[in-house]
Amino acid sequence: MSINWVMLSPTPPHSFIALPNERSLYQSPARTGLSLATTSPYPGTQPLSISSSTGTAYITNQRIVYIPTTKTSDFESFACPIANLHDTHVAQPFFGPNVWKAVVQPVANGGLGGGGGVELKLVFKDGGAFDFSTVFERLKEKVLNAREAGAGAEAVHLDELPTYEDARSGQPSPSAAITTGAPLSLNVVAPAMVSELPEITIAQADPEPAIPSGPPPGYEEAQRESVAEELERQIGQIAGARIQ
Repeated sequence: MSINWVMLSPTPPHSFIALPNERSLYQSPARTGLSLATTSPYPGTQPLSISSSTGTAYITNQRIVYIPTTKTSDFESFACPIANLHDTHVAQPFFGPNVWKAVVQPVANGGLGGGGGVELKLVFKDGGAFDFSTVFERLKEKVLNAREAGAGAEAVHLDELPTYEDARSGQPSPSAAITTGAPLSLNVVAPAMVSELPEITIAQADPEPAIPSGPPPGYEEAQRESVAEELERQIGQIAGARIQ
């Protein structure tokens, strides 16, 4: 909730100087963008609008910090206590990188003028939005529990929040350490084998009928009658032709 209030180291890469009892838990890739804008400015006030295309976002046990790659006189750093970030979630657009969003609760003299609500967006161009969100949500839960117990953020127990290591280094991220549980036991019980196959009866097809060796009964008599009728027909045709 403060602009340009983070103490930076004088030598490159100009990382931030930690507060007393502050421990870094997450560091984003260097191509992470930031946007700060007033959602509903008060009448007569100048709306807030700050953006950076590339930079590095950090989560510590006390706050989140953003350091732009290219610093200007208007924007050198951003920081906000963990408990002052509300409605945090990851947005997944159809096109473009994932965006982590939050509503910032400003305080007096923090540099977030303009009144009204202030929306923070972190654009993870090289991935890491869900790692960032997982670490933040676990940390915020512990910070709020510590506040209810009357302790400060520096008293948060961090045993379950190991320091983040970039996936390119081959080390697991905090989200993996937090969410990874005991390996699942996949005990597959094989079905019992059938000792004896049931008896199967196959019906035999009827044998082909035997081919008769001779003509059917009455065949010769029918043949003689057919020949006699044909002769009578031909004789009748010849006789008729002669009469004409």
